[in-house]
Amino acid sequence: MAIERILISSSPGEIRIAEVSKGRLKGFTVHRNGFNSRVGYIYLGRVEAVIQNLQAAFVDIGEGQPAFLAVAEMRPQGNRNSEDQISDYLAEGDSVLVQVMRDAENDKGAKLTTQIGLLGRDLVYLPCAEGVSVSRRILLAADRDRLKAVVMGFVMDNKVGGYIVRTAAQEANNEDIISEAARLRTLWLDIEVKRQQSSAPAMIHANLEPALAILRDRGSTELGAIVVDDVKLFHRINAFIQSDMPDLDGLLSQHLGTKSLFVSEGVDDMVDAVLNLRVTLPLGGDIQIVETPALTAIDVNTGSADFGERERSAFEVNKAAANEIAHQIQLRNLSGLIIVDFVSMRRRDAQSRLGEIFRSALAADPLQPQLIGFTRLGLAEVTRRREGGSLQRIICGMPEEPISSPETTALAALRGVLIDSATSRRAVYGLRVHPAVASCLINEVESAFEETKTLLGGQLELTSDAAVERDNFYVEIIR
Repeated sequence: MAIERILISSSPGEIRIAEVSKGRLKGFTVHRNGFNSRVGYIYLGRVEAVIQNLQAAFVDIGEGQPAFLAVAEMRPQGNRNSEDQISDYLAEGDSVLVQVMRDAENDKGAKLTTQIGLLGRDLVYLPCAEGVSVSRRILLAADRDRLKAVVMGFVMDNKVGGYIVRTAAQEANNEDIISEAARLRTLWLDIEVKRQQSSAPAMIHANLEPALAILRDRGSTELGAIVVDDVKLFHRINAFIQSDMPDLDGLLSQHLGTKSLFVSEGVDDMVDAVLNLRVTLPLGGDIQIVETPALTAIDVNTGSADFGERERSAFEVNKAAANEIAHQIQLRNLSGLIIVDFVSMRRRDAQSRLGEIFRSALAADPLQPQLIGFTRLGLAEVTRRREGGSLQRIICGMPEEPISSPETTALAALRGVLIDSATSRRAVYGLRVHPAVASCLINEVESAFEETKTLLGGQLELTSDAAVERDNFYVEIIR
């Protein structure tokens, strides 16, 4: 997926990242202080309880809610022994090095594994495994053979674990591959040292910050420009490019306009559209997306679409919907069970062709959603790994409340007052907000509120007003 521009907006309390291509939003993520995904983080955990009838353990990793570690995630890779017990591996009070596979959500703790994987741009290093495997998305036999030989040579020479060759590696030269293999190995040695020096529970390794991770994952072949609106973040990204990704040199610039970056680029309007339950298809028809705690339901409607014969109309709408649904799943970060009710078609071969189109569209998603198949009622069942919350949940709090959450409004208000202050730094500013938003500003996002006050010279007056709508705010000049 070629991306023309990556736009990174940093403000007190959050970083927002938009990927834009041909005037369309291809990706959008929000990263808030204290609420980032922990997938990929490595912890030294302490076993709180071993539950025999679940064949699992609950592990304290220092994040509040106990995390879940199943016996299958304790077994060495390649070992399918179903006779072993969780008690063969762990006892209450033990320390265990684990990595987060799935974030905690609601009353479910994070899901853990002991099969550590260190992610790089071209490789994943598996220190506790053996051998080399190559991404199935690398199709050319010559590329697969070259990459496997290069990495296997490094493994044999250094006698170190195993590696997975990622899709991005097909664009890399042999020297870059070997360099990353060595860097990931060194990182693992550093993790082992920190493990020995730590007492459980403790965080041993965190991921790259989001603005750097997205550059690592996209790579130079997919990027046209990188624009950032914060000077400190600009310098951090520039240092990362110079040290780790010199092929991105020349793509980075800082936004200096009086309008905010996202307003200038039209991103705010694009994000508002993403939050709509209804998405119109280009040639007629639409899809409706409804999130619930148990699953996400997507309904496809023909609307005014007319391709002549009914069966053809149904197929053409479904084909367009399949591609749009795959895009929306990734853009909205929908996860778990996703049920799609396509327009009914009489012919079985049409459903089979639709399944192939849908699978192909889903394959572009880095999280690799799986189309399980169609039920007897014709409903498509899709599953997608959870990494962080959906965009709707982050911005609105709950899917059934299609307005901004108090936290989203609070952070937007802080951005708003900073934008207004750019034209009059000597003024004393105030914010008039709904009581729920005011409470959020002095509690949940207090650090962001205090940071904004500092940027304004130490003064920012806050007024709680029940007459203000919960998803609105007013910036006022006090004097």
